[in-house]
Amino acid sequence: MVQSTRHSFSWPAGLGEMAECIRQHDWTTTALGPIAGWPPHLRTAIDICLATPTPTAVLWGEQRLQLYNDAYRALSPDRHPGMLGRPVLEGWPAAADLLGPMLDRVLASGESTLAEDWPVRLADEAGQPQERFFTVTFSAIRDRYGLVAGIWHTAVENTTRQRAEGRLRELMHDARLGSDFRALFQAAPAPLLLLAPPDFIVVAANDALLRARAGSHASLLGHPVFELFASSPDRPVLERQLRASLDRVLAQRMPDTVPAAIRDGPADGHGLRWWTHINSPVLDPQGEVALIIHRSEDVTELLRLRSAGEAQAQLDREHRALMAQLREASAATITLEQAAPPSPAALLDAISDHVYAFDAGHRLAYANRAMRELLGLTTDDPLGKTLDQLGYPPGLARQLDRHLSRIFETGEAIEDEIRFISPGGVRAYFQFVWGPVRDREGRVAQVAGVSRDTSERRRMEERLRLGEARQSFLLQLDDRVRDLNDAVLTVAAVSDMVGRHLGVGRCGYGEVTRCGQYFQVERDWTDGAMASLAGQKRLADFGAGVLAQYRSGQTVVIDDTLEDARTRDVEHAYAGAGHVRAGIGVPLFKGGRFVAAFYVHQTRPRHWRDEEVALVGAVAERTWAAVARARAERALRESERRYRALFDAIDEGFCLLEKIDTAPGEPSDYRYLATNPAFVTHTGAGGVVGQSMREVFPELPRFWYDTFDSVIGTGEAFRFEHGLVTHGRVFDVYAGRLDDGTRRRVAVIFNDITEQKRHDEHQRLLLNELNHRVKNTLATVQSMAMQSFRAGTDPDNARQQFEGRLMALSRAHDILTRESWGGAALEDIVREAIAPYRDDRHDRLHVHGPAAWLPPRHALAFAMALHELCTNAVKYGALSGAEGEVAIEWSIEGSLLRLLWTESGGPTVVPPARRGFGSRLIERGLRHEIGGRVELAFDPRGVTCTIEAPLGGPTDRNGDALRGSSAT
Repeated sequence: MVQSTRHSFSWPAGLGEMAECIRQHDWTTTALGPIAGWPPHLRTAIDICLATPTPTAVLWGEQRLQLYNDAYRALSPDRHPGMLGRPVLEGWPAAADLLGPMLDRVLASGESTLAEDWPVRLADEAGQPQERFFTVTFSAIRDRYGLVAGIWHTAVENTTRQRAEGRLRELMHDARLGSDFRALFQAAPAPLLLLAPPDFIVVAANDALLRARAGSHASLLGHPVFELFASSPDRPVLERQLRASLDRVLAQRMPDTVPAAIRDGPADGHGLRWWTHINSPVLDPQGEVALIIHRSEDVTELLRLRSAGEAQAQLDREHRALMAQLREASAATITLEQAAPPSPAALLDAISDHVYAFDAGHRLAYANRAMRELLGLTTDDPLGKTLDQLGYPPGLARQLDRHLSRIFETGEAIEDEIRFISPGGVRAYFQFVWGPVRDREGRVAQVAGVSRDTSERRRMEERLRLGEARQSFLLQLDDRVRDLNDAVLTVAAVSDMVGRHLGVGRCGYGEVTRCGQYFQVERDWTDGAMASLAGQKRLADFGAGVLAQYRSGQTVVIDDTLEDARTRDVEHAYAGAGHVRAGIGVPLFKGGRFVAAFYVHQTRPRHWRDEEVALVGAVAERTWAAVARARAERALRESERRYRALFDAIDEGFCLLEKIDTAPGEPSDYRYLATNPAFVTHTGAGGVVGQSMREVFPELPRFWYDTFDSVIGTGEAFRFEHGLVTHGRVFDVYAGRLDDGTRRRVAVIFNDITEQKRHDEHQRLLLNELNHRVKNTLATVQSMAMQSFRAGTDPDNARQQFEGRLMALSRAHDILTRESWGGAALEDIVREAIAPYRDDRHDRLHVHGPAAWLPPRHALAFAMALHELCTNAVKYGALSGAEGEVAIEWSIEGSLLRLLWTESGGPTVVPPARRGFGSRLIERGLRHEIGGRVELAFDPRGVTCTIEAPLGGPTDRNGDALRGSSAT
C-alpha cells in the first residue's frame, strides 16, 4: 500500500519560524521518519504546541526527540536548530541528572512531574552566560490505546521573581527584619508593595494588591514600580510625581504621599480607577532606608461621590433660585388672560425641571415639555385631566388634591417631597413647590408648581449614610476584636456582629484545605433557627459556577438558590447545608491561592444591596488580617511558653542580659532581664532580674564584661570556661547575641562544671599515681625476684620466698584498692600481714595501737616490712618454736607515728654474719619510703624493730583528727 504524502509539505500550518523549520527538516534521519507517517496524536500535539504562547516542547518516543515552538526556541537561540529532532538530554546535557529521572517516571507511569526554580546557565542577548530560573513540567501524551507515547514539556521563566526575592532576603537580613514582618506584610488588608532603592524595583507584593490589580507575582516582581502604571493615561505625570515622592523618602527618611489621586486603567476610560499612593521607609539598624513600603488606596468611589455631590450642590443652588422666583411670582397678583400659562412656553420648555399648573377644578391646565414626558403625554394630548385621570396612584392623588384645596382656600404656598411612579413606569422622588396664581381681583385662579427629580440626591445621601454606617460598624468591629488573641474567638466575635447587623441566619469564616477540594469551618454564628456549617464540606458540591467564581477571586452573591443558574442543579447541596436560599461569599487569597472565605447565609430569598456586599467584603479582609494576627500571636506565645518551660526545666543555668548605657570612660555593665531556676541553683543568686551584673557580682573579673561586649559587637557566639572566685565554682559558658534588632542583648547558658573539674583533676592525679605506683611495683617485684633467685640460692626456697613477698604486696594492694587508693588504716595493714600466721598462733600474736591512716606509699612499705618480719620470726625467731610470742604496738606522739615489733620466748638470737635481702628491705627500703627512722636490733632475747614515721597531722580516712582509740 502506498502512503499519501499530500500534506507533508503543507503541515504544520502557520507562519512561525518553528512551523517552517519542522516542515523543512529532514526527518528521515531520525526515528520519527517522514512527516507523512507521523501518527495523528503526534500531529495534534505539535499543532497545539506551536499555537501556545508559552515555551513548550513535545518530547517523542523512547529517545525523547525534541520538537518545540517559537517561544521555546527564544530561550536559547544558540542551541537552535541543533536540538530540533534530537534527544532532549543532548540539548540540555548539564540537566541530565535532574531531567532524566523525571522523564523516566512520566514514560513509565504516566505521572506528571514538576521542578520549580530550576537553575540553567543560558546566554543573554550579548552572548554572555547568565544563570536563569525556570519552572518545568512534564506530562504524558497518550496514543489511542492509552499508552504513553510522548511527553508534553513546558518551561516558565522565574528569573525576575527569583532575583527579586533574593534581593528582598538580602535587604531584610541587612535591615534585621524577621519573618514576622513578612507575615504581617502579606496579611495587611491594604494593597502594599515592597520597593528596593535606589531603582525602586518591586521585590514583594501582598495578596491585597494582587487582588486589587488582578495581577500575578510574575507580572510584578523584579520590575520598577513605574512599569505597573503603563496603562495609565497619565503615565508621564504619574511617574514624575511618584519618583519625586520616592526620592523625598530616601532623602528625608520620612513617609511621603503623592500629592494627587492618579488615574490608572485603559486609555478609553473603561474600567478607569483612581488611586492615592503613600510611600513609607523601612530603616536598617544604621538608620538608612533599606526598603520602601508603597501603599495604594482605591479612591474611585470617593471621587465619584465627591463629583456627584458637587454637581448635586450646583443643581440644588439652581433649584433654590427657581423656587424663590416662583414664590415671588405667587406672592404677586397675576392677571390671567384666557388661562394663559404663567410664563412663556418656549422658556419653560427649555428647562429640565417640571413646570405645570392646575385650575380650580384640580385639572391640569399647563405642563411644560419635561412634565409631558414624565406623564407620557404628547404635544397633541388635551389638558384638563385630573390627577386620577393622569394615572397618579390613588393614595398620592388624594394627598395632592388636599394640597390643591388648601392653596385655593388659603392662598399659601406648599413645599413637599413625594415618591412618584409615572404612567410610563418611572420610579423617582420629586421635590415640589406649589403656589397660588391670582387674577386681577386677587382671587386664586390657578396653582402653579415646579418639581424636580431628587432621586439621585437621595441615592447619594443613602450611599453616604450607608457608607458612614459601614465605617461606624467596621470601627466597632475593630474595637471588639482588637484585644482578642485567639483565632476561634476572633471569628466568633466577627460572625456574631455581622450576623446580627445584617439580620441573616448564619455567618462565618472557613478555610480551604491544602488539596483545594474542601472547605473547613471550625465555628460559626447562627440565629438559632439555621443549622451551623461547622465541619468539612466539599467545594464542588455547591456548583461548578460558584466554585469557578471563588477560584477566580470574585465575590459570590446569590439572591435565590432556586432561581440562580449557578445553583439550580445543586439545590440538594444547599438544602443539606441548612436550607440556604440566599448568601454572600467572599474568597480570600494568599500567595495566589484560594485559602479561605467569609460567608453569610439565610433561609429566605433576599436581594442583596451593593452596600451589604461591600460590607461583607470589608469584613472578610479584616477577618483574614485578625485571624492571621491572632495565630501569629498565639504561635509566639506558645513558642515563648515552650522555651520558658525548656529553660525552666534544664539543668543548665540561663539568663538574658541587656547592655546598660554607661558614661564614656566607665566600665561596661549588663542588666538581668530573665533567669531560670537553675541560675539560682548554680550561682546562689536569686531575685536578680532588674539588677545589674556589677550589683549582683561586684567582684566579677573584667573578662566577663569584655567577652559579652565582643559577642554584641561581632555577633559571633563564644564558649568558654571560667570561674566565680567568690563562689569557688567553675562554669562552662555559652554566650550569643539575641538578634531582635536591638543589638544590645546577650543570651547566656552555663553549667556548673566544678565537680567535673575536680573529678578530672582526681583522675589526672590517679593516672599519675597509678603510673608511679606501677613503676614502683614493677621495680619492687624486679628487686624481689633478683634477691630471691640470686646465685647459690636453693630454687625451692627462693620460689617460696618470692611467692610470699608477692602475696604480701598483693594483700596491701587489696586494702588500697578497697579505699580507692586514698590510703589505708595501719591496723588493716598489720592484720593482713600477720593473717597467714594467726590460724594456729593467734594467741601468740598481739596487736595494739590507736587508729592511724597511712598514705598509699607508706602502706605498701609497712606491708612489705611486716611480711619480712613475720617470715623471719616463723623461720628463725619467736614463732619458730611453740612458746615464742610477737607484740606489735604503735603510738602517735604529735605528728610522729612510732611502731615497735618485739619478739620474745623464742630461740636465742644470734646476729647474722651478713644482712640478707629481708633485713635490707626493712632497714633501708622502709626508711626510704616513709622518710623516717627504722632500727632493727638482734637482742638475744628476741628481735626488735622500731619504726618512726612522720605524719602530716594525725587524721583518719575522712580527714578527722586521730586520738587514742586502740586495736587489739
